[in-house]
Amino acid sequence: MTSAKILIASLVDPVTHPGGAGAYTRGLVAALRSGKDQFDVELVGPRHAPPGSWYRVRQAVSLAQSCISKLPAKVLFARRHELRVRVREAVSSRRFDAVLINGGDMLWVREELPPHLPTVVVAHNLEHQLLDQQLAACRILSPLLSREVAKHQRFEINGFRRAGGVVFVSAREMAWARACVSGLRAIHVPPLFSTCPSSRAPRAAGPLRLGYLADFSWWPNRQNWSWLIEDVLPRVRRPLEIHVFGRGSERIPVREGVVCHGMVRDLATVWRHADIMVCPTHAGAGVNIKLAESLHNRMPVLATTQAVGGFACASGPGLVVIDGAENWAAFLDSPGAEQLADQIPSEELCEQFSVDQHSGALQQFVRDTMREAGSRNAYAGLPAPTASSSLSVASVGSFNAPLD
Repeated sequence: MTSAKILIASLVDPVTHPGGAGAYTRGLVAALRSGKDQFDVELVGPRHAPPGSWYRVRQAVSLAQSCISKLPAKVLFARRHELRVRVREAVSSRRFDAVLINGGDMLWVREELPPHLPTVVVAHNLEHQLLDQQLAACRILSPLLSREVAKHQRFEINGFRRAGGVVFVSAREMAWARACVSGLRAIHVPPLFSTCPSSRAPRAAGPLRLGYLADFSWWPNRQNWSWLIEDVLPRVRRPLEIHVFGRGSERIPVREGVVCHGMVRDLATVWRHADIMVCPTHAGAGVNIKLAESLHNRMPVLATTQAVGGFACASGPGLVVIDGAENWAAFLDSPGAEQLADQIPSEELCEQFSVDQHSGALQQFVRDTMREAGSRNAYAGLPAPTASSSLSVASVGSFNAPLD
C-alpha cells in the first residue's frame, strides 16, 4: 500500500528548536508516522534561526509594514522570502496529498499552494491572545498593538475557515474557535511524546528541590519566572533549592537557593535534580508543553490554573493546582509539599500525552480532510492530489534532512 504524502510547512525546525513548538512538532510527526497506515512526511522549515542582533529590527520593520499590509505584523515577520520560495519549489516539484500548516504565523502558506491541495492548520496557540497580553504590558504602543490584536484575530479566524481542518493543541482554544467559526472541523491533539518515561530516582535527603524547565527566550516565561522569584519565594520559610533549566536560564535574575543550569542535552538531568516540577504560568497561550513533558515522565507538578488550561485531564494524584503567591508559599511550607514530592502522577494524567493514544484519531482526521477535499475538487472540476507511488517508506525531513 502506498503511503499518503504530506508536506509540513513549519516555522520551527523540530530537530533543533529547544522550545515548546519544537517539542510539539516532534510529537505530531511521530503520531503521523505511527502504525501501519502511517503517512510519508516531508517538512520544510527555516534554514537558520533569525540572527539575534537583527531580531528586534525585523520585529520593528514587520510592525511598520503591517500598517500598510493586509497581513498582521507577526505573519509578516514569519513570511521569509527563502521559506516562501522553498514551499513553492516543494509543491511544484513533488506530489503531495495534503499540507499541514504548522502554526498560526504560517497561515500565509495557503497563498503559495495550488488551490486544490487540502490543508490542515496546526494551532499551537491563538496568537491574538498573546498579543493582547503584550498590549497590557506595553501601554505606550497601545493604539498600534490594539489594531494588531483585532487584525490578527480576523486573520486567524479567516485562516480556520479556509482550512480543511484545524488541529488544536488546547481543548479550551478549540472550543473558542468552534464558537467563532460555524461548522469548523477540528480535533484536539495535546503535546505527544514517543520516548519512554524516565524512571524516578529515590528522593534525596536535604532541602526540597523544585525544578523549572522553560525556554526563557520567550517573554511569557520570563514574566512567569519573575512572579515566582519576586512574589512566591520571598514568602517561603523552609529551605528550598530551585533548579532552573532551558535556553536563556543562565541570564535570568536569581536569589539564594537558585541554581541555573542552562540548556541540557538529556532531560533525565532535569528529573534527577527535582522533587517537584513547578509551572507558575501567568502569561502565555496554548498549553504548557513543559508541564505535559513533566507529567509524561512521571514527575509530580505544582502548577497554576492557567498552566493546566487546555488539557483534557487536568487533575489527579501527582498534580497540585493552586493560584496566588500566598497560597503557593503556604503550600510549599506545608506537609502537602512533602506528600506531593513522593507521589507519582496518575496514569490518566500521564497517558493523555502518549503518541499511541492519539495517532489513530489524528491520522483519520487528516485522511477525512483529504477525502472531503477530493469530493469538492471533483465537483468543481479540479484535479485531486494523488499519492506518489515512488515513496512508500515514511520519512521525515526538515528541509529534506532526517529528523532522527
